[in-house]
Amino acid sequence: MSMLADMKKLFAATASVLCVAAVMTGVAKAEPIAIINAEIHLAGPAENPRTIRSGSIIINDGRIVAVGANVTPPGDEFRIIDAGGMPVTPGLFAPVSALGIEEIGGNDEGNDRRADSDFPLSASLNAEDALNTSSSIIPINAAGGVTRAYTTPDPGGKLFGGCGMVIDLSGSIDPVTRSCVAQMVAMGQAGANRAGDTKAGAIALLRYYLNEAKRYSQAPEDYRYMTNVSELTIPDLEALVPYVNGEKPLLVEVESAPDIRRLIEMQREFGLDLVLLSAREAWMVAEELALADIPVIINPLDNLPARFEAMGATLSNAARLQEKGVRVAFFDSDIGYTHNLRAMTQLAGNAVAYGMSREDALAAITLNPAIIWGLEAELGTIQAGKTADIVIWDGDPLELTSRPTTVIIAGEEVDRTTRQSLLARRYLDLSRKDLPVAYQGE
Repeated sequence: MSMLADMKKLFAATASVLCVAAVMTGVAKAEPIAIINAEIHLAGPAENPRTIRSGSIIINDGRIVAVGANVTPPGDEFRIIDAGGMPVTPGLFAPVSALGIEEIGGNDEGNDRRADSDFPLSASLNAEDALNTSSSIIPINAAGGVTRAYTTPDPGGKLFGGCGMVIDLSGSIDPVTRSCVAQMVAMGQAGANRAGDTKAGAIALLRYYLNEAKRYSQAPEDYRYMTNVSELTIPDLEALVPYVNGEKPLLVEVESAPDIRRLIEMQREFGLDLVLLSAREAWMVAEELALADIPVIINPLDNLPARFEAMGATLSNAARLQEKGVRVAFFDSDIGYTHNLRAMTQLAGNAVAYGMSREDALAAITLNPAIIWGLEAELGTIQAGKTADIVIWDGDPLELTSRPTTVIIAGEEVDRTTRQSLLARRYLDLSRKDLPVAYQGE
């Protein structure tokens, strides 16, 4: 029997099982899709990145079932998308954002990123409870090729901000991929501002809170009767237990090399799982970070000493970290933090310009965020068995002028219509008489 015949039998068996499962669960089966004539950038694994030219991707029931240069759709039920030789990548994965909890940054009603300093809770806050699935920012970023995002609250007036979540950008009313993934922590000068205006205070306070959470985990019923001066409430201490036990990561905002070294020491002291955010001087301690297996989420365009603790900021931060074996992902600390996540490709392109390989830069916005947040078995690469988050581009995805022509999330093609595109279409021709009177030129 030929390999093609074997593959057809495998596809048929898979389709049969998935169809039965869909009927039993009452869930509609996603449309089978075959992407052909594609330049497929698999995006990993990082040690062996590959590109398949004139390849095909077969998608069934939301999953990738086959990828290769000699793969053909097994039946007529597959909708064919001809990529025309254009690049195809995994969906972009924003490693940190406020997507879904911040609509308008300067408006309290449209911003749920942080709690005021006098609010009693901090670590126990959960971004999922504030998620706005109707946010207009979600479809805008999905149209730009972003298929998943990690959404987190900010620390606000306390060291801890609460736990964040991974969401998809499909427009679903239930977009949460994974709940309560990591706890946001402010250290460095950001932590000092919340701890007597001294970094020593921030470290001491963090150590104290972690010890209190450990005490609580050992005797939760008796803890309320113990002598303590902790400002953290019982719900906050309870929320910190999985983090102090190393079961979930702490996402720590930090900048300077000395502060990063102190966090590495605390990792050893408490057995913490750490992910660093911003880390403009991380390149100075790259070997130590690699040895401690601590990933960093950085803005590769941060090169100005905006603060005293970031005097060592450099455009080569990403390349130097990657060279030493540190896992790197990219975020934009400015307008691209939430409202323009789709500009991640620009960050990656600039990282390439300053010494990073193209494969590593692409991984920094696809595979590495999936690994950092524990979803690499499902997301981050174009690989058989994984969830089908895929983007077809009209040019080099790391070029500023390139745009997606097709965005697929969990096997479903996304409607790339947004509020902006509708407004542009409506007011492109002001001679139209179906416009409001004020726009008819009368």
